[in-house]
Order: sequence, then C-alpha cells, then structure tokens
Amino acid sequence: MAIKTTRPPRTLSDIKTVAGRSSNKNQRRYASYFQLGALEFERYRRGLERDAAQGRIEGINERLGEIETEMQGLLVDAGVEGVEGVQRSTKRGARAPAGSRSETCSRATSGEPTGQPRGLRIRY
Repeated sequence: MAIKTTRPPRTLSDIKTVAGRSSNKNQRRYASYFQLGALEFERYRRGLERDAAQGRIEGINERLGEIETEMQGLLVDAGVEGVEGVQRSTKRGARAPAGSRSETCSRATSGEPTGQPRGLRIRY
C-alpha cells in the first residue's frame, strides 16, 4: 500500500543551487569562454547552412538555364519567327523588377509597340 502525503513531489525547480552567483573572477572567465565557444559553434553551423543554400541556388540557376535552352530549341523546331527576341531580360541571379511582365505576354498587352508576337500567349 502506498503512503499518501500532502506534500507535492519535488521537481528540478525545487533544487536550490548557488551556481552562477559566484563573484569569483575565474568562474566568470570560464563562463565567458563557454559562451565564446558556443558562439563559434553557431557561426560554423550558420556557415554550413549558407553553403547549402548557395548550392541550392546554383542548382536552381542551372535548371533555369536548361529550361531556357530547351524553350529555344522547341521554338526553333516549331518554326517560330523572331526567336532571337524571346530571351530572358534579366541576367542569371538577378530578379525582375516588381510588377514586370513575363516574356510570354504579348507586346500589345504590355504597352510596348506592337510587332512580332512572342512565342506563347496566355489570356485571362
């Protein structure tokens, strides 16, 4: 049979210590070195994260280049005239300005002077 007590069980927060309350100079130096080591370790991890993200960006840029060459090949095979005009307006890695239209929109709808229509027209 279990004995019933009116006292709640002790937990980790009930243990009283004097750790960190020391005014000892050596103790503070040790804590500083520990914090320094933790910061160096975090810097190392963040560097690894940055390198992994950079690798993903390079992979995406490679795939975008493959898509562009594939599109050019398909347009040439389809016999579309003016294929030279259908190229990316931004360089690899640069973003298009906010609100800019895609190259697939026709010139008449984008406010540019009308001329040879582009490869793909999407109407909404």
